[in-house]
Amino acid sequence: MRATTTARTTATPPAAGLCALLLTAVAGCVLSPGIGVGVGVTVPPPAPAYGCDLGAHTWQQSSPGPCPVSSWRFLPNQDGSWQVSESGCANATGVAHYDGQWVVVDFQYPGGAGRYSWPLDGQCRSGPGGQVMWSSGALAGQTAPSTLAMTY
Repeated sequence: MRATTTARTTATPPAAGLCALLLTAVAGCVLSPGIGVGVGVTVPPPAPAYGCDLGAHTWQQSSPGPCPVSSWRFLPNQDGSWQVSESGCANATGVAHYDGQWVVVDFQYPGGAGRYSWPLDGQCRSGPGGQVMWSSGALAGQTAPSTLAMTY
């Protein structure tokens, strides 16, 4: 009897789909097709689509530009993009996309914004050709070479 009660309280019945959707918007639950979701249950983000799991490592950016070295963390989003946060320069934040060959980070910081583009293969090995380009703020229009390297 206890197992039946537990199953009924944690699973989302088909008729309650709209209610579950409302709970998702209000309570932050995450719904996934084919999975019954109750209040407080969160479905983890999908596995990385390309071999390198950006979120499994800490990364270091280096550049001859105004931010010579900084650390970056990547947290997966449900849609396959990554939330990023930087420490060591301007504490930038933003969203990254990775296609198995390039990591592209659109970032913002107090007083400006820009884009990093770094080559990165499926084994998390970086290559030449990365750059940073500022789109707003005091550095708008400037570009500088940049590299991304795994620190652990």
